[in-house]
Amino acid sequence: MTGKTHMAIGMAIGFTLSFKKPIDTQLAIITASTIGALAPDLDHPKGELNQKLLLINNNLFKTAFYLSIGLIFLYIYSQNKSPLFILIGLFSFALAVSNHRSFTHSILGIILFSAIIKFTLMEYGLSPIYKGFIIGYVSHLLADYFTAKGIKLFYPVKTNIVFPLKVKTNGFAEKLIFSLLLAYCIVILVLNFI
Repeated sequence: MTGKTHMAIGMAIGFTLSFKKPIDTQLAIITASTIGALAPDLDHPKGELNQKLLLINNNLFKTAFYLSIGLIFLYIYSQNKSPLFILIGLFSFALAVSNHRSFTHSILGIILFSAIIKFTLMEYGLSPIYKGFIIGYVSHLLADYFTAKGIKLFYPVKTNIVFPLKVKTNGFAEKLIFSLLLAYCIVILVLNFI
């Protein structure tokens, strides 16, 4: 699926989870679920989030960037021994060396990424944001599961898992899904303020 469809899925999840909550909570949940829906594509240099993070969108720069981030967080960990920093360091190393739709699109990726987010957010009582992020993240994997390439759900096992009924990336069905999701978001937004 394309980044814009993942973003629309994340927004729809956020609007649903935050329905009739205070506006600041709504914005936080919608942002978290949208970022969560885009996060698995951090393994691709041209993913939506990497287009904002990387100066140069190619595999070499992606690898160097995430190796550097990993080294920085491992150094910080060596200074204060917080488990959060070792998790971020390890996740960054995995991002640096993984191919698209492998580590970040796997159960292992979900576990590691959710641990990082949980350590970061739960300490401050931000469980709705955590929930939005994780549901957004899982939605990305489910959406890519319906594409021809599928996902390496059991990474490091290299077998792609693909649903028998496929949605062509950027094809008619995906464009229809995108349009329906946008319409849904608009309806929920209007209903939320009535």
